[in-house]
Amino acid sequence: MIYNCSDLDDGPLASLYLIAPATDSTIRDGNGLSMDQLRGQDLQAAFSAATSCLEEYRDAVNALNVFPVPDGDTGTNMLLTMRSAVQSAADACPDGEDHSVAAVSAALAQGAFFGARGNSGVILSQFFKGFSDALTGKEYLAAPDLARALMLATKGAYSSVGNPVEGTMLTVIRMASEAVQGVDDGLLDLWGTAYQASQDALSNTPEQLPVLREAGVVDAGGFGVVILIGGALRAISGTASPSIDLSELGRFQGAANNGSGPIDSGYLDSTMEEEWGNCTQFIISSVDGLELDLEQVRKHFQETALSTVVVGDERSVRVHIHVEDTAPALSYAVSLGAVSDVKIENMDWQNERFAASGHGGVKQAAALALLPVVQGDGLAHLFRDSGCAGVIEGGQTMNPSVQQIIDAARSTGAKDVIVLPNNSNVVLAAEQAAGSEPFLHVVPTKSVPQGVAAMFAFNPEGLWQENVESMSAAISEIASVEVTAAVRGVKIGGVEVKEGQYIGLLEGKIVTAEDNVQGALRTALDLTGLSSDAIVSIYYGAGCPLSDAQSVAATLESDHPGIQVDLIDGGQPHHQFLASVE
Repeated sequence: MIYNCSDLDDGPLASLYLIAPATDSTIRDGNGLSMDQLRGQDLQAAFSAATSCLEEYRDAVNALNVFPVPDGDTGTNMLLTMRSAVQSAADACPDGEDHSVAAVSAALAQGAFFGARGNSGVILSQFFKGFSDALTGKEYLAAPDLARALMLATKGAYSSVGNPVEGTMLTVIRMASEAVQGVDDGLLDLWGTAYQASQDALSNTPEQLPVLREAGVVDAGGFGVVILIGGALRAISGTASPSIDLSELGRFQGAANNGSGPIDSGYLDSTMEEEWGNCTQFIISSVDGLELDLEQVRKHFQETALSTVVVGDERSVRVHIHVEDTAPALSYAVSLGAVSDVKIENMDWQNERFAASGHGGVKQAAALALLPVVQGDGLAHLFRDSGCAGVIEGGQTMNPSVQQIIDAARSTGAKDVIVLPNNSNVVLAAEQAAGSEPFLHVVPTKSVPQGVAAMFAFNPEGLWQENVESMSAAISEIASVEVTAAVRGVKIGGVEVKEGQYIGLLEGKIVTAEDNVQGALRTALDLTGLSSDAIVSIYYGAGCPLSDAQSVAATLESDHPGIQVDLIDGGQPHHQFLASVE
């Protein structure tokens, strides 16, 4: 159930379950009653109410982008992730029944995991995973439980990216958690402390991340976190609740007031590490009747690996991690039980031999499928006609969820499926899908041109490991260019952009802003270092006439005799041109 943010004072949360007699440290609801703890259904309703608040301010979150491009929606991605979380909790813990906070938080985490969209959604899902881990076995949520839940939620969020960058939503989560550690307050006061700390952290994000300061905005994902914490606080506190007042953040909301529509903060790419190391997956099974300690296994890999996903029970534990050296991880796993279904991406031959020699072999696929994420009829036909098993419709402003990626991969019927995200804001969701399904593998393409280059390196007769290696290498051989219309004015990276101008991006960075779409494309292409032996592929988008692409091709061929220029009807929305140079 979703509650309207403005209706919380008179809604079902105005009077909550009473656990303890009133003391100075207890929570008091609007009727002067008190409680020290929340039941599961109260926690469920609080996050449902917080989701309604996020929906109310979704457009404001979306508008806090750095780049003035129609990109993925941070606010929308977080909202859809939260909707999946609260729906999962509603299904697992129906209204009208008593539920433990352990059951509710586990259901929230499960729904967020599979409903995660975009980088912000994946980070949020890992927040709920940590929150749930802290409440395992708990009937009620008390103040000490909240402090521990926020601490583990912070660890979970940071584990979702390989190279965490401060000044993002990660910082807002961390500062909210640190503010309540060791504080001897009641639950409501502690939640209020976290909320205030999150606002302070958000206000400081431009001082931590120069690109935010230059664009004149706070972090969009961090803004979403503040709204969620504040929305839950408002619900828990009843009629005495503080309102979520955005006026203090007004000086950062110049972009939000331009009516620029659904756009996202592309700088979240910076929270993703350039080198993931070895993507390693395996299953540990108990032997000789000895039970596995899931929490201990999870703790070990959280401390020794990146992007950790560890799920299972006392009989079987599935592990998906990213490590530089696979040997210690596999040795630890072997010490606990029988290891099977070992899969390692981007590994060296020494580690491959180690994995195959008695510690579980790398499985040879009987069937291998390639599955890209694309938007535009022309691009969809290109990928399908080139041998892809299908396409996942998505990309700019429409990021597929983890569950959608899994469902699409399963529908191919292949034993192993390689996913091409083709968008920097889809990579983390694809990685999370792969973390839950061993048959899924990801080549982290961040643009359509990268995806095309990877696709042409695909060998359906080869092993998935060989394909991942060769396709990843192919990505580094091309330069990616994008041209789109600016949805607002901004100065970033030394480039002055006016609303409505065409901006050229090279490898995701704005390099030019021009009144003429062909000029923007040509300038960006020139910056790749064109020569007569270059191969240039230009994908013209929906509403962009072929003649515009032909005009640019003609000037390239004139200036660089011998250059090869291919024109493809991509039909992609939001970008007049996509292009690659190899």
